[in-house]
Amino acid sequence: MNSTHPNQGPGELDIGIAEIDLQHRHLLYLLERLRSSTDKQYGYAANAILDELAIETRIHFAVEESLMRLLSFPGTEAHLEEHRKLAGQLEKFRQRAQDFDVADGLSSFIQTWLIDHVDSYDRKFVAHFLAMGVDPLAAPKPD
Repeated sequence: MNSTHPNQGPGELDIGIAEIDLQHRHLLYLLERLRSSTDKQYGYAANAILDELAIETRIHFAVEESLMRLLSFPGTEAHLEEHRKLAGQLEKFRQRAQDFDVADGLSSFIQTWLIDHVDSYDRKFVAHFLAMGVDPLAAPKPD
């Protein structure tokens, strides 16, 4: 994983829907920043990144969940349950994250979960979204 800005080039977790791909890249970017900040010493920077990661994760989940509901995706409830489980696990880690080992474990946990989640869950809704008319290239314009 590299630490370039998330909007640069295709990402390893791209699923073919630009908006969601950008969000996945941003989550990976934050994860890399978290890992870098905990390589030296856990502190204020890591706490700030964890806070941003939690906010961006909630936003990302809200986008996916809204699209699933609007487009009547048949696997919505199972996908939402995965989101709820991760949110609970992430919050438990955040509460204990003053410990360096916990922060390092958090980085590994998030990376593993994100890759597994995208591969096992997010890729399943792509065909449905596209069949329902989602424009795979629709994404916010760069600033």
